[in-house]
Amino acid sequence: MDFDDIFRFQVLRKLEDYVEGMGSAVRVLFVPSIRDANHDFVFPQPAFDISLSQIASLPNPGIFEANEVKVGCCTLDVLKQISGEEISRTAADAKPIDRLSRLTNHILNQQSFYPLYPPAESVPLDFSLAPEALQLSSVPDVLILPSDIKYFIKVLNNESEETKSGKCIAVNPGRLAKGEGGGTFVELDYSGGPDKINASIVAL
Repeated sequence: MDFDDIFRFQVLRKLEDYVEGMGSAVRVLFVPSIRDANHDFVFPQPAFDISLSQIASLPNPGIFEANEVKVGCCTLDVLKQISGEEISRTAADAKPIDRLSRLTNHILNQQSFYPLYPPAESVPLDFSLAPEALQLSSVPDVLILPSDIKYFIKVLNNESEETKSGKCIAVNPGRLAKGEGGGTFVELDYSGGPDKINASIVAL
């Protein structure tokens, strides 16, 4: 049995059983990772080849809309890499800035899912495959950025004049698995705006 077989039988088949039990309104979206053993080791990444009625895949990074809510997501640990490359961490007015909000705002203000160049040695960056895939031309309502940095949920006020958008919910759900133990995930109930959101981080 190869990695594709494991993915098909141990992941997809169980998800098919899950959505069948939950009803026709449920949708599951896959976003690949450069950690995946059964997918292309390149960034940006193409979507998985999945053709199921209630299960689909996005590229990495990817953007989708659900009930008029725009969601951006990237499984590469860009927050940790930005944290290691920051030169200045003090605001011009010397006011303290929340570190996790600041790291995420780099992505929004530079309108890029990966605002670093050159990339980290561990990142197989290839602009030739999809030169516009990293662009974040407008601020999403929700931005999902899994990271080894401590999990968080933040409401950000975008500072970029070019995007001219309002608030964004930034979510780092952490890692679902940590070694042989359980990790964390996020339950998010978004009801029309950042002021109407219920979110919680759940530990396994």
